[in-house]
Amino acid sequence: MKILLLQFRPDQTIAQHEFDLILKYSDRPESDFVRVDTTRQEASLNLLDGIDALILGGSGDYLISRGDIPEILVSVTPLIEEVRRRKIPTLGICFGAQIITHVLGGRVENDESRAEVGTFVVTKSEVGDQDPLFAFLPKQFDVQLGHKDHLTVLPDGAVHLASSDRSWNQAWSFPNEPFYALTFHPELDIEGTMYRVNYYAQEYKITPETISTLRESLRESPEANEMIKKFLSTFCAVDKTVDKDVEESWKTQ
Repeated sequence: MKILLLQFRPDQTIAQHEFDLILKYSDRPESDFVRVDTTRQEASLNLLDGIDALILGGSGDYLISRGDIPEILVSVTPLIEEVRRRKIPTLGICFGAQIITHVLGGRVENDESRAEVGTFVVTKSEVGDQDPLFAFLPKQFDVQLGHKDHLTVLPDGAVHLASSDRSWNQAWSFPNEPFYALTFHPELDIEGTMYRVNYYAQEYKITPETISTLRESLRESPEANEMIKKFLSTFCAVDKTVDKDVEESWKTQ
């Protein structure tokens, strides 16, 4: 299997931390991944040669709503459009989900009053109940979140899969396509969340009291942590064919 990981983190320590967690929860060897640092390398179309899946990672440094990194958006737009045309399984995580929403015609808006940092409950929609990736999840499950940009309008043809109390669109997909956007972080657990909070504490002036309160509120998110592995096993069979159960699921949508 060959998985292209696009990263949007200028800090190499945090980029490595993200990669380590994706490795952990994908249950795939490091040799399966091709990492591209979009802050230093152009995301050209030739990166898709031989690729079985694309994952777009998160970022705590940029906001789509603010118009950050326009040159990177220009670079990744043709690639995102091409992976959809080729039906290459694609998973956008947090900032990655915001990018593909924006690129494909949706809307991303800032609302710090509804910011979500920590562990939150997500509820599947009726469409999510029938989705080939989301079907294994309970109706409600815990996730790790860290965002203040929200997906307010979906791309044409997309369907809503899950929501939280603060943010209506926590996940979407295109029916009958292996293409997913998740606002939450399936690669994060309590340890990973606290690592990032502590790493950024001085830069963002996060007080020890705030860190302690956040730590006490966190819960593990085992169902969400299965999603990267499930995404790859569902849509990236060795023989490049979609699982028969997935085909049947798509027929009912």
